[in-house]
Amino acid sequence: MNFRFKLSRRLARMKLGAAIAATLVIGCSLSSSPVIFRIDGIRIAPGRVSLLPFQAAQLTVVVITSRGIDSSGGAVALQWSTTGGSIASSGILAGVHYITYTSPAQPGNYLFVVTTPTGTPADTARIAVTTAPVPVHAVTVTPATASRVLADTMTFSATLMDSTGSVVFGRAITWSLSDSSVATILPTGFVRAIALGTTSIIATSEGHSGTATLTVKAGP
Repeated sequence: MNFRFKLSRRLARMKLGAAIAATLVIGCSLSSSPVIFRIDGIRIAPGRVSLLPFQAAQLTVVVITSRGIDSSGGAVALQWSTTGGSIASSGILAGVHYITYTSPAQPGNYLFVVTTPTGTPADTARIAVTTAPVPVHAVTVTPATASRVLADTMTFSATLMDSTGSVVFGRAITWSLSDSSVATILPTGFVRAIALGTTSIIATSEGHSGTATLTVKAGP
């Protein structure tokens, strides 16, 4: 009886070890399998543009998946087309596709469409081409707020829009500060923090202005 009892315990331990090994093998197999994600959408920015004939506009395209933005920029194949004008890729950075769109000679309304090879999802930018520049109606400065330490630098950008909300390009922008003792600013929107305090970053075009707030601190 004692021999049979010991033998049965040994067999039980062998079966338990085999079960654990099988579990580990299955676990490794699952972890090494390809990651499956769902493509939820494509986003073109800006979505509405107003241009003159033969004028270029910089657009961005990102792919939204079930795991967030496709940061690799290459996991999803994209196809783009337009009903007028030309398209050129300016490269991919941090998952963002940079596109240069150049409008056609003929005024009118055109579409820039980005989709996957299956045709879905997709997004469309609408481009209005006019013979005369439409007036600037609003200015938005990005980022809206920022914080930097002494001697830090950064660049603000301005988006110009017409009365319909379409983004316009190629207009003169003047940059200024509400308090020039806190920071310096160049005509490109490049800012350097020079003293503690808060100042407004102001972008002005065709009589319209947009602002952002910069706070300069002593340290992190």
